[in-house]
Amino acid sequence: MMASRQVIDTHVHVWPLDDAPGHRPAPNAKIRPPVQAAPVEWLLEDMEEFGIAHCVLVQSSAFGWDNTYMVECLERYPGRFKAIGLVDPESPHNARDLERWVAQGLSGFRLHPLYYDREPRGPWWIDAPESDALWAAAEAAGAILQLHMWPKHAPALARMIERHPRVRVIIDHLGKPDVAEPPPYPSFEPVLRLADFPNTYVKIGDYQIASRQEFPWRDTWPFVSLLVQRFGATRVIWGTGYPRSARLVPLEQALRYVEAELPLTAQERRQILWETPRRLFGF
Repeated sequence: MMASRQVIDTHVHVWPLDDAPGHRPAPNAKIRPPVQAAPVEWLLEDMEEFGIAHCVLVQSSAFGWDNTYMVECLERYPGRFKAIGLVDPESPHNARDLERWVAQGLSGFRLHPLYYDREPRGPWWIDAPESDALWAAAEAAGAILQLHMWPKHAPALARMIERHPRVRVIIDHLGKPDVAEPPPYPSFEPVLRLADFPNTYVKIGDYQIASRQEFPWRDTWPFVSLLVQRFGATRVIWGTGYPRSARLVPLEQALRYVEAELPLTAQERRQILWETPRRLFGF
């Protein structure tokens, strides 16, 4: 085993693929179902090999609103993980669903505005009055809401945060910047303005997808610098994606990107990799 790093990976999808309850992809899922399992034991092997102290598990969208496997992982390996589940943003019962899953140990819930863009009404629910009950339930339960969105969704999210300023919010995957846009990156400004809300955080993730270059994905660096400048390292976290052979990039590269390549100070790296996620998730 490698000596333990002071690192918390805040975004790893793990899933089973068997006939136990909640272990099969949902028929109406927003993404293509996987062809093989990526179990939490794979992630434990990664953590052992690279000395990663803790991880935040994120429910795969292929499995829909049944967060059973997330709960099983928390129960099987107490203290190692926190978990982010899914609730249906269009369900009139989603506040009750949130309360039920929080009672079973989940720390928060991920919402995907970008998956609804092609639907007739789009992601209407981001700032709709119908969503106030979900946000109120998140505040009461201390649950985090995590948004996987395009920058164009940021103004609607800002309106919702204004109505529910005590809810902790995470913006996923760098806020999905357009790395081909020249400075001063006007389309990205709505994401940066979310830094005005003190309970809003941003995650360094999906850097290899945002980038149009090879590792170390230098075209993402200006956006990371802007996010750290506007949010501060005390509201920035980092994550990878998948365990072992399911990874889109080697874990060595994902770690090197944030530990050595990005233009960050040593104190900023410590905040992003350890202090901020430890405080946010309660490790």
